[in-house]
Amino acid sequence: ERALDASRRELIAWVSHDLRTPLAGIRAMAEALEDGVAAESESVARYHRAMRTEADRLAGLVDDLFELSRINAGQLRLQMERASLGDLVSDALAAASEVARAKGVALEGRMTTEPPEVVLSTPEMARVLRNLLENAIRHTPSDGAVSVEAGVDGGHAFVSVADGCGGIPDEDIRRVFDTAYRGAVARTPDDGGGGLGLAIAKGIVEAHNGRIAVANEEVGCRFTVEIPLPAEGSDE
Repeated sequence: ERALDASRRELIAWVSHDLRTPLAGIRAMAEALEDGVAAESESVARYHRAMRTEADRLAGLVDDLFELSRINAGQLRLQMERASLGDLVSDALAAASEVARAKGVALEGRMTTEPPEVVLSTPEMARVLRNLLENAIRHTPSDGAVSVEAGVDGGHAFVSVADGCGGIPDEDIRRVFDTAYRGAVARTPDDGGGGLGLAIAKGIVEAHNGRIAVANEEVGCRFTVEIPLPAEGSDE
């Protein structure tokens, strides 16, 4: 109960901070436009773009809070369907390719076995992979690499994402999936995410009766997601 209470207080503190930052920016830019400080067309357009960006950050934070509240309340509704793990990984890599290219990070992916069929909620599991890939790219230096491996291991399908972050300190690695936790090297940066991305990923994976783990290795760390393979002839 003490740990839960501390986690809630930590979440409130971070979310309050992450709400105030973009709101303050939007208000300052709106006042500048109203007062005529930014009157040139180029400046006005730049302010409007910046306001849109800040509004998108707020919308993302609200979406994350809503998703986390559903997970914590046990109200996450999964529309389970059969899907190819290969297609899921391929789509996630394609979606992340532009972000990786912009930062100068090489993005690699491979299947270690024949792509298995899995039973999952595609939108939610796509969100897990998106969170992990964006996180890995963000913490990998330019000219570094992020690699994705997927396949079958025993009775589970797995996807792992390895980055070049330099590793996570021992005192932080045990808490990277805690709601709103940010250690010395934050896995969710101060950009409006509220430290919720990995907590949401953990909740979604566990709702699929799977598990998510992280371990340091070589020049970075590896996040691994495992979900059970469906029984033969079953859709569940």
